[in-house]
Amino acid sequence: MKGEKSKLILVYILMILVIILVVALTFNILNKTGKNKDQSSYANETPTVDINPYPNISKECTFDLTLASYHAMTGPGCKGGYSRYNLTDIKLGDKTLEAVIIYSDKNGPKSGLYINKTKVINKVDNLINIRLGIFDNKLFILNKNNNEANVLVYNSLGENVYNLKDTLENLKLSEPNFQTISDEKISTKTIDPNSFAFAANNFTFKTRLIVNNQIINGSNYIVNFTGEDFEDPIIKG
Repeated sequence: MKGEKSKLILVYILMILVIILVVALTFNILNKTGKNKDQSSYANETPTVDINPYPNISKECTFDLTLASYHAMTGPGCKGGYSRYNLTDIKLGDKTLEAVIIYSDKNGPKSGLYINKTKVINKVDNLINIRLGIFDNKLFILNKNNNEANVLVYNSLGENVYNLKDTLENLKLSEPNFQTISDEKISTKTIDPNSFAFAANNFTFKTRLIVNNQIINGSNYIVNFTGEDFEDPIIKG
């Protein structure tokens, strides 16, 4: 009898140990699963960094164009979103600049002009308001968006070497023909956007002021340059 009771007690003890082991193993598995779920959830919620400066645009709305072909355009190649224009012949010496114009008729945040993947113009109201030319081994960009008229110049390394807007803001030039009417200084907003002319060593423009819907003509100005050295705008004699 005593032997049978001992065996029975041993069986109960073994059963209890098995139950404890099963419970411990189950708890361990559930705990690991919970951690994996938490880590997976955290990974999904972690913000990603968008390293591509350009928006994703379909092949049908991406165009490889020469400067001449781009300047011949009168409107966007696609409507209802983004369209991309890769300018293929911006060659300065032995280097080719990556010049890309992103247009959006829905004011997309990534629209603008990019040089070597850096956005240099933040808004493109109309494709015909961006004009480009190569003079003296430099890329000249005439930007007529935002009711202004600015000139940006880039060298073969994609570095900005001239900004007409910054120059005028620093100089605070007075226009002789405006002084009896307004003390407004010459700025990119008082330049006739259609008056620019570019040559090998200079470019010219004309000022104008609009008062009560009347256009008051100013003077003709010239900016001379040699290499990357640009002189201050002066009245053209």
